[in-house]
Amino acid sequence: MIRAVESLPVRLTVRDLEPEDLPGLSWSGGPAHLRVVAESWQRTLSEEVVLLCVEAGNGQLVACGGLDLVKEPQAGELWMLSVHEAWQSLGVGTLLIGALEQEAAVRGHRRVQLSVEDDNPRAAALYRRLGYRPAGRREESWPLDDGTLHRTTTTVLRRQL
Repeated sequence: MIRAVESLPVRLTVRDLEPEDLPGLSWSGGPAHLRVVAESWQRTLSEEVVLLCVEAGNGQLVACGGLDLVKEPQAGELWMLSVHEAWQSLGVGTLLIGALEQEAAVRGHRRVQLSVEDDNPRAAALYRRLGYRPAGRREESWPLDDGTLHRTTTTVLRRQL
């Protein structure tokens, strides 16, 4: 007999990301991505960046993301948002974004923004549901594991806090 479980309570904790957490984020990207996260963590020491993770009750990291407080003076910039594939569509991304927005508000920002690649409609739909609205487009790039740069066009989305 197979039984469906309608809900299964799981304790999730949002906390600061620490350097020792990096090995637990291997699901979020390859070595180049983890180097960028490690370099970004150094910026937390000067309070330019906030890095958060979501930890399940068993200690597994299931989401991570950052808030850049200096990239755009008028808005906190959410970036590097990632939810483990097995934990998507369960509210984890919403929890993470809410925590990052709260961090932005505590630091005096009245709005936040993020960018989403054109080929990521699922994320774009989440951001729209959370009240983010289009505010422009931009070209972005980031390093890949093979040493090249991934170049893409993104839509910038903003939300008043």
